[in-house]
Amino acid sequence: MLRKNVRALRMSLGMSQHALARAAGITPAQASNIERGKSSPTLDTIVRIAITLGVGADELLSDGCPILPPASAPAAATSGGAGYSIDGMDRLMSKIAAGAPGAAVPEYELAGIETIARGVCIRGGRLLVCRAKGAKTCYLPGGHIEFGETGRQALVREMAEETGLAAETGRFMGVVENSFLQHGKRHAEINLVYEMSVPGAGAKVKALESWISFSWEPLDGLDAAGLLPEAFRALSSGARDFAC
Repeated sequence: MLRKNVRALRMSLGMSQHALARAAGITPAQASNIERGKSSPTLDTIVRIAITLGVGADELLSDGCPILPPASAPAAATSGGAGYSIDGMDRLMSKIAAGAPGAAVPEYELAGIETIARGVCIRGGRLLVCRAKGAKTCYLPGGHIEFGETGRQALVREMAEETGLAAETGRFMGVVENSFLQHGKRHAEINLVYEMSVPGAGAKVKALESWISFSWEPLDGLDAAGLLPEAFRALSSGARDFAC
């Protein structure tokens, strides 16, 4: 529930992820990962996000979280600040101690059909790919398109958040639809694909997030690299357009 509540409350306030990150004292990448269910924020982070959004930390983790935050944040019960209550925090700590889903380590929740912007960056016969550390498969760099963004804007933002690099997008290469099972449930995504370039000829791309890494894979080795969706492996035979 955490990721859904954070996103719903942020959007109801007309607040961008970057604005939320600044106000809560976290990085834009952390804010993005929390809303995507790919981060397990600490209790301190949860409290700071709740205060920023004008709700209690216990509400932020519950099914009954108000979609619209109250007009004025509740008075602080202690020096913890707005959105903090002793009873609420006691309930939160009980959830964490009991290991309840949706507490400090929220279960990953599938989002139906996701729309993702991805970049094809080829340099010296090698393709830039990203993978979760320890994973046997990899994927094209990019990420989810936020409300109000174009695919190009989302790709540039995601690259900045994940690598610190100022990526540039080229021509639109097409769309790749993908459907697969994840955690036993059907999952689907629509990938908008763009040519992309990053600064630094031949330089290693360093990830700013601890759970992922980037590498340059030879175009003739995309099968061995485990590139997904498999449609992108057509890049090894010179494909430069996608429509599937």
